[in-house]
Amino acid sequence: MSRTKFLLSFLVLAGSAPCQSVLFQEDFDGSVPAFTLNTMDQVSAIGGANTWLVNEVYAGGDGTADCLGFELPFTIPATAGQPVGLPGANGNYLHTASTAAVTSGILNCSFGAADGFCTDPGNHFARMSTDVSTTGQSNVSFSFWWLCQGGTANYGEVYYSTDGGTQWTLITTPIAQYRNQPAWIEQTISLPAFGGQPTLRFGFRFVNGTSLFGAADPGFGVDAIRISSSEAVPTTITTGALDTYLFCAGSSFELPFAAEGTFTAGNVFSAELSDPSGTFIAPTVIGAITSTSAGIISCTLPAGTPAGSAYRVRVIGSAPQIIGAAIGSDISIVQPTSAGDDNEYAYCEGGIAVALIDILGGTPAACGVWIGPNGDQVNGIFTPGVDPSGTYVYTTDCAPPCPADQASVTMIGSNSQGAGSDVVASICSDGSAFTPYAYIDGGITTGQFLFQGQPFPLPDFTVPGTYALTYVVQGTTCGNDTAQFEFNVVAPPNAGTDLSYTVCVNASPVELVTLLVGAQSGGSWTGPSGSAFNGTLVPGSDVSGLYTYTVAGDAPCPEDQAFVALVIDPCSGIPVAEALSDQLRWLGAQGHVHVFRSSIPFHVRSIELFDAQGRSVPTRPIDQRGERMEMDLGGVDPGIYLARFITLEGNAVIRLIQP
Repeated sequence: MSRTKFLLSFLVLAGSAPCQSVLFQEDFDGSVPAFTLNTMDQVSAIGGANTWLVNEVYAGGDGTADCLGFELPFTIPATAGQPVGLPGANGNYLHTASTAAVTSGILNCSFGAADGFCTDPGNHFARMSTDVSTTGQSNVSFSFWWLCQGGTANYGEVYYSTDGGTQWTLITTPIAQYRNQPAWIEQTISLPAFGGQPTLRFGFRFVNGTSLFGAADPGFGVDAIRISSSEAVPTTITTGALDTYLFCAGSSFELPFAAEGTFTAGNVFSAELSDPSGTFIAPTVIGAITSTSAGIISCTLPAGTPAGSAYRVRVIGSAPQIIGAAIGSDISIVQPTSAGDDNEYAYCEGGIAVALIDILGGTPAACGVWIGPNGDQVNGIFTPGVDPSGTYVYTTDCAPPCPADQASVTMIGSNSQGAGSDVVASICSDGSAFTPYAYIDGGITTGQFLFQGQPFPLPDFTVPGTYALTYVVQGTTCGNDTAQFEFNVVAPPNAGTDLSYTVCVNASPVELVTLLVGAQSGGSWTGPSGSAFNGTLVPGSDVSGLYTYTVAGDAPCPEDQAFVALVIDPCSGIPVAEALSDQLRWLGAQGHVHVFRSSIPFHVRSIELFDAQGRSVPTRPIDQRGERMEMDLGGVDPGIYLARFITLEGNAVIRLIQP
């Protein structure tokens, strides 16, 4: 009788009735069995004292084995015949065989028991080479016929894998060790773990531990393998209930759902929205999750969803393609109302009243309320001259559960875009930059100033006096706006021009203010020490130094100061003039380097320096470059000094101030 191996694959549809289905069978009579022999799974050996075979040999025989160089005879008994009830009885079967027996030509079911001397212990594994899917199946059973005499250390084991053979689990129920069974018997195993698996496999392992006594043939033999299912689990999706059935277009909600049966990896559950009449001819996907079990889908209604009260939602799956029943209640969707678009409005004082809603942009709904600039609710009619300028806020709340919407109108009076307020200001005629536009108060700066009715010329603001100007802003809504400006130009104070002055100690008193060219009277003096000075210099009792004259200014002009560098000369015989003194000028100091210039060529031989007391002061060489001469007085105390230039052309004396 010829038997064929076949692998069944099928799709279990939702609502299918329970039935007995054979998902896999292997009788080992085909040309290529669906098992891989002698693998390394579960710490198993590819070679060794035993091996897995597939054949139809049941007869035993005699042979010899080599043990440490000695020939040892052995006898392999015949394997028990298969009963008539076994499909394809006494055909090919999967079994272990002793390597020594195979060498002697004995190919029935046997094993070489490990004795620790001539035969080493070892495990041997055979496994299914293809996956079987039990997706959508429950009550899956694994059945096979088997025999194994073995011993306490020599027995068969059965394993299953749910990941295509990467990891294996030992089956211990109802039998953990297959032994003490010399005749063929059928075994059926049914575990919950067998159901709903896309990559289920089974395998057999023969364990050959060390056993000196009590081990006997046959080894582990297997035939007529079946994987069956007696019940199919319907694959269904049930859409759950919602907390509310009234939504605003564009809002979000959570949609629960239940899923029965088996969904494969990568399955996508999608939530679909019907059309307003509740049909799903062209549904809209409003949310999705990738999952194989029940859960919650986050859904968002499109913002432009039309209003309606007969919408439905449902959940569908992609692997397998299952359409769940729609939710049991209708869903109402309303469109949110718009408050319009923000806007600004320039009004004229004394103008006509306007409806604020007419100023808003867009299409505002007429179901809101207005709040004025002061936080009070107003009636939405703005009356110029009565209602205040500012921002008026419009809020709609007329389509629950949609959120309220807001827009605003900013009412701007004519003056807020005009010339601003009148201005009276004082300015100083000290020659600093001035523009009347800098004094505009609250107005825009695009207008025109007029003086005596004309835009040009404007007054000369460096000349003291009072000037009246008119500022005009051209208006488009409410006509021109003007503001009056009055500028009081104040003359700055004048303390005179700084100078250096030398007086003999025996000279008459000097009013210092008479030395300052252009100085105003009424100022105050401070002496070299910084203390107040009465302005009258008495050479015999006062000291040389820097005298400061200060004249206060009228606001907004600041005070002015002038300095007199005064030298009280003892006039003790130091020459104050030489033949060429008029030909030499002191140009001042750059730091401590003093600069001189001659009007005729000088050839300087030496320089003598005297302080105000007539004492000689050491000097450094002078650097002469034509008519320009420089002398470094670094380290010389500040004060008034006399320098005598001794030249080939004659002598010259000049006074200088060391800063």
